[in-house]
Amino acid sequence: MKFYTKFIIFSFLIGTCFYLFVLSVDPYDKYGFNFWNLKTKAVNSHRDNKFHQINNTKKHYNLFIIGSSRVQAFDPDILEKEIHLKTFNYGVNNSKPEDLLAITKHIIAKQKPKIIFLQTDFYNLNKHIPMDGRLNSSPLKAYLEGTVTKNINNKKFYYFEKTYITLSSLKDSIKLVYKNKLGHVEITHKKNGMKLGYKPVRDPELAETYFKNEYKTYEFDSNRINYFKKLKHICDSNNIELIVSISPMNKDHFLKLVSDKYLLEKLLAFKRIVVNIFGTVHDFNNISTFNYNYPYWSNSVHPSIELPKLMSSVIFHKYGYSYKNVPKDFGVLLTKQNIEQQLESLKQQIKNYDLNKTLK
Repeated sequence: MKFYTKFIIFSFLIGTCFYLFVLSVDPYDKYGFNFWNLKTKAVNSHRDNKFHQINNTKKHYNLFIIGSSRVQAFDPDILEKEIHLKTFNYGVNNSKPEDLLAITKHIIAKQKPKIIFLQTDFYNLNKHIPMDGRLNSSPLKAYLEGTVTKNINNKKFYYFEKTYITLSSLKDSIKLVYKNKLGHVEITHKKNGMKLGYKPVRDPELAETYFKNEYKTYEFDSNRINYFKKLKHICDSNNIELIVSISPMNKDHFLKLVSDKYLLEKLLAFKRIVVNIFGTVHDFNNISTFNYNYPYWSNSVHPSIELPKLMSSVIFHKYGYSYKNVPKDFGVLLTKQNIEQQLESLKQQIKNYDLNKTLK
């Protein structure tokens, strides 16, 4: 009997020590503790880092930027200097409409923004691209639509919990302390949510994987279209101005895409659907981007920090962002009234290029 009593007491003490250790590290920045003087807590998915940051911050943000990795080069510091609105970049890699709707719900639950800037990507509505697996273990899961959560297999992520009494939190705490004290500190994002590392290159690599995966067997997903409609409705209901853009591609990527007749038709249809949902859309996915080479791209779909500066001058010009000298069709404003005219103009511009010669 004495053995069992001692074993229980010993186990309790060990468990308590582990919990206090995790709490002192505060790996997901829930309480703002930093007893270990850590430089960064970026050990988990940046979806989770940004979630916890907004969940626990006392700062009030007027403007939120949401979208995929392509929107993470927008620097809130630059926007704040230009338009004087406190800004946070809540962009996450590989986002789909289900992510973006959940992020919007989370923002509205924790903040009172004046503006949400949403950047969409052509692949967003393809039903053959699966939901990002990181949502399975993300706290954003609480804000997902039921049609998404019913497909999540919780058993697959048995050890993930939202508390610090987990093996996952213990592992991340040990990893954090090791990397900060003995290893290499990984600082992937600025505190304002902007992702670091989008450096300009002279010969941007063509993102071939998009043609093998994201664009392959492209069919529109009615659920994802409805998620965007709900996102628009939520913003309207909360008196939040929703600004929408379509992300750019560089010349090589764009011409390779539109040389495929099927993908060209899908791209045009994508623009129609997005305009039908949101009403007005800044379209940067056109031939106007051909004017920009070095230093505007990191690869064929991810701009360096330089291109978002120009895009911002179009998107936020009415808020006081100094206007840059950009072509009139750069970020052309698509509306329900002009969409067909603009698409016909785009098709004519594409015809003016000898695609076979260009792609050789």
